[in-house]
Amino acid sequence: MRRYRNLDGGGNLFAALDHQKAVTQRIVGILKLRDLIDWESFRPVLEVVTGYDTKDWKKGGRPPFDPLLMLKILVLQKYHGLSDEATEAQIKDRLSFMSFLGLRLGDEVPDANTIWDFKELIEKDGRDGSQKLFEAFHRMLTGEGLIAKEGSIVDASFVDAPRQRNTRAQNQKIKDGERPEEFDPKTPRGRQKDCDARWTKKNLESHFGYKNHAKVDAKSKLIDKHKTTPAQVHDSQVFRDLVDETDNAVLADSAYHSEEHEDYLIECEAEEFLMRKAHRNSPLSEAEEKFNRGVSRIRVRVEHVFGRMKQMGMDYVRSIGLKRASQHNSLCNLVYNMDRYAFLKS
Repeated sequence: MRRYRNLDGGGNLFAALDHQKAVTQRIVGILKLRDLIDWESFRPVLEVVTGYDTKDWKKGGRPPFDPLLMLKILVLQKYHGLSDEATEAQIKDRLSFMSFLGLRLGDEVPDANTIWDFKELIEKDGRDGSQKLFEAFHRMLTGEGLIAKEGSIVDASFVDAPRQRNTRAQNQKIKDGERPEEFDPKTPRGRQKDCDARWTKKNLESHFGYKNHAKVDAKSKLIDKHKTTPAQVHDSQVFRDLVDETDNAVLADSAYHSEEHEDYLIECEAEEFLMRKAHRNSPLSEAEEKFNRGVSRIRVRVEHVFGRMKQMGMDYVRSIGLKRASQHNSLCNLVYNMDRYAFLKS
């Protein structure tokens, strides 16, 4: 019989420690964020959005998990496109995840319900915690000169939600802004019905869910500003919510071009680079086609942003309702910026 190498290490503790060290010393993926980002800078914001800054845990009750640990778990979750249950399982299973969180073998790991509760907590009572966390990191990026505002690109991407199997009458009521009586949110059935998401079609492809509208810095490809809407809202309707007087130049595809937006950019003292659209019996002139080609070479950079987010599974939301979809998009935009920051710094 042939002899092969014996892989049994005999449960040697030192061999296990060497294995753990080898895994966690490879600075790839999520571990890049572990070492480059100043995580403690988020603590003041976290203390406020959780309400922990006003609580005295000495009076009794079991203290909560460190909110900074919970934030890193949410970052881990969005980075890998995981559900709450999968996040808990993967943390327990993967040494690299534990290293990112600063946990050791045998340490207590927050379960799926705790992760869900934390996401609910930071939005409770209108705290808008996910947006405040995005803004906190945005201030750091601006402070380092990574969002220079020399040019801003505006665009939107679909974020699909679990599809609903409703009747035509029910869908019509939802479209009219009404909630069908049988979808009472106090009932188990009603809690599973998303009456905020909408159907829409683009390029013969149907989508049900929401949109992530974003303004991206043309030079760094970092997300500067964002807004979430149901999927049927036209991209141009949130143009004013994203663009302001801090922008020096604005680029966008032809969906955003209108006299109204041209006038608004003049008010903002921003250069206008909105692609032109041909109309029936009114084709684009040679000068307009040349203008579009010039804008397109820069505007295409926003597609790289949404493409990277799609790679990380950020184009799908597992929760129900506009509020939770907005949180999903805020956290995903935050994590994308962290990932892009790590790339720019490496």
